[in-house]
Amino acid sequence: MMKKLSLMAAVGWLLLAQPAFADDGPKYDPRGTKGCMKCHDVDAEKPIMAIQHTVHAVIADADSPFAKNNRGCESCHGPSAGHGANLQDDEVRPAPAVNFNTTLGLSPVKDREEACLNCHQKQGHVAQWQGSAHEQADVSCTSCHELHTQNDPMLDKKLQAEKCYSCHTNERIDSNRASHHPMKEGLVTCTDCHQVHGSNGPSLLTGFTVNETCYSCHAEKRGPFLWEHEPVTENCLNCHLAHGSNNMRLLKVRSPYLCQSCHMQKGGHDSALNLPGDSKFDQKGCVNCHSSVHGSNHPSGIKRHR
Repeated sequence: MMKKLSLMAAVGWLLLAQPAFADDGPKYDPRGTKGCMKCHDVDAEKPIMAIQHTVHAVIADADSPFAKNNRGCESCHGPSAGHGANLQDDEVRPAPAVNFNTTLGLSPVKDREEACLNCHQKQGHVAQWQGSAHEQADVSCTSCHELHTQNDPMLDKKLQAEKCYSCHTNERIDSNRASHHPMKEGLVTCTDCHQVHGSNGPSLLTGFTVNETCYSCHAEKRGPFLWEHEPVTENCLNCHLAHGSNNMRLLKVRSPYLCQSCHMQKGGHDSALNLPGDSKFDQKGCVNCHSSVHGSNHPSGIKRHR
């Protein structure tokens, strides 16, 4: 009997002691978002008020950090009562539990990712994030996205490319070449071709192949044709540079040199067409006759193929 009483007393002591242990961890600020706004207002060095004009502040959305049953700022930053506490003059303010800026030291990439994926994992466009090229390179969500601003540059066609160029510097150079996709003009942006959160295609492309991605805009090049051009059906990048070129139409090399890289000793005539006195071929190139280079219903891709 005494052993049973001793055992029950020990269990009771553990149950009573459990809340004390739980209280040792980080705590949520009882003031909620109001405690944050006290310092991070519109005039602060790190203002956050602009977030109220974004989808993250739509209180009617149950997934919003500011929805009725969520914790506002601490939905993303974690329990951070210590960060918002009143400090003595000699005390150093600790960082939030999950910190997204460098002022007080960035939290590990894994913690920052988890804060976002807690809500966004259910969305299809981030389903392949785990194991993607950006995830493996330790790129976190907030490396690209800006939350405490009314206009996230990653969601703005005119601003998105500049954010990508901060890492992809070679693509910035290519986009300023004579021939380029209309990115500077705001008509095309990186995510029109690339699925930045993960993809089944190469180089994070939106399509399963390079050609499938290109055909999403250039459908007229898909065919079918009676006579396919093998380099085209294999890969558009056999002839084109995707991000920019100093040759017309994003070509790797200007015609006829591009054509001669394959057709130098093949075909029905000498590719040099060195015919003195025959003005028909003077100052001409391959595409003056073989204009349907992406495929044709004429065996040589000549204009008059009907």
